[in-house]
Amino acid sequence: MSYAFIRKRSKNYIVYLEYTDEITGKKKQKNMGSYPLKRDASKRLNELKEEIYDDDLMLPNKMILEVYLMDFLEKYKINLSITTYNCYVRICKKYIIPMLGKIKLNDLKPIHIQNYVDDLVGILSPQTIKIHINILNLALKRAYKLKLVKYDIVDCIEIPKNFKFNNDIYNQKDIAKLLENCKDTNLEIPINLAIGLGLRISEILGLTWNNIDFENNTVTIEKITARDSGKVILKEPKTETSKRTISAPKEVMIILKEYKRKYLQDKLQGKIKDCNLLFFDKYENPIAEDVLSKKFSRFLKKNNLKHIRFHDLRHSHVTLLINAKVPIKVISERVGHSNVNTTLNIYSHTLKEMDKEASDKISESIFKLG
Repeated sequence: MSYAFIRKRSKNYIVYLEYTDEITGKKKQKNMGSYPLKRDASKRLNELKEEIYDDDLMLPNKMILEVYLMDFLEKYKINLSITTYNCYVRICKKYIIPMLGKIKLNDLKPIHIQNYVDDLVGILSPQTIKIHINILNLALKRAYKLKLVKYDIVDCIEIPKNFKFNNDIYNQKDIAKLLENCKDTNLEIPINLAIGLGLRISEILGLTWNNIDFENNTVTIEKITARDSGKVILKEPKTETSKRTISAPKEVMIILKEYKRKYLQDKLQGKIKDCNLLFFDKYENPIAEDVLSKKFSRFLKKNNLKHIRFHDLRHSHVTLLINAKVPIKVISERVGHSNVNTTLNIYSHTLKEMDKEASDKISESIFKLG
């Protein structure tokens, strides 16, 4: 419990605040103002008492943002996936702490955060900067509720707008060429799963044989790959909608059947021990996403194919479905988006092109009948 009082020192009346330090637990006193007239000191004393009564008083402390931030992340860890937690810690250590870490928590102002954001514009993408802001927002909202900061600091910050998906995809001709070139290579299955089912790279690498239903021609997503302290692990997807069972083209299932036959043959010969993964390294551990991405990039270069990211195969899949007039809700559920709006926002460019096509069809079927 804190309280305020007046003490006369020499010719002045000094207002003191006595409080318990949150870090050490010891009683401390802080000079809250020196006044030559007792009435001015009494006025200040009454203000302090009112603040104490309203529980609005910011108790002075020396805690810096670095200490608070790392303590917050450790306590908040239970609410995050291991991948997100490691990502947040990495961002804090590489960016936030070097630039803001030494500022005392009760000295932190919106201008500090805004300058931090402005300095990152042009260096990092808007989406990445938003992750930085989310970390600070989570941490400082907790600090605000605990009355360690006077107001909701991050709420004032202007953030850069997201770049729209740039439609860097393969068309049907590109896809046909890609599928032809990848036949009988170790990229054939991953490429077909990305193009044919629209799977994320982490979903492909997290597949086990019990996820493949040859009787019903479906593939179930229930695990994804992620990095934890440098090791690749399997974990549950971030959202419930990412867990899904989707129909697979019969052509993809035929390729998977042949792949399963070779897998079982290798297992019988002792080349594979207990691994149930579709894709694994020489130690039968899950493969990292960047390993597959780099392999795909080298493959495109070697075969003189247009360069895209492996993830763009998923975008190509969705764009083909949109152009084929598949209902947007079906597409959204198929690719595991949290809601239809996510799909609409990501593929707004493609949908605008379809809107123009719809207008042209109306023109042909109604206004040119005569």
